Amino acid sequence: MIVGFILFFVAGIGFGYAAPGGYKFIPFLFPLALSLGAFVGDGLQGEIFLRLLIALVVTGIGIFLGLLLDERSRQGETAEAG
Repeated sequence: MIVGFILFFVAGIGFGYAAPGGYKFIPFLFPLALSLGAFVGDGLQGEIFLRLLIALVVTGIGIFLGLLLDERSRQGETAEAG
C-alpha cells in the first residue's frame, strides 16, 4: 500500500518537473483510474475512497514539488546566462 503512494508521489514530481503545460496534471488520472477499477470490482467502500483521497493529496504534493524544482532550475539557467 505504501509503495503505491510513493509511486504516485514520484510520478507527481516527474511530471511536475518535466512535462509541459497542462500535462503536468496527468498523474491525477493514475489514482482515479485505479480507484475506478476498485469501485467497479468491490463496490463503493469508504476505505477505497479514503485511499483515493490520500493518493490524490500525495500526487498533488509531488506535482507541486516538481513545479518548484522546475522553477528553481529555470532561475539557475537564467542566472548562469546573465
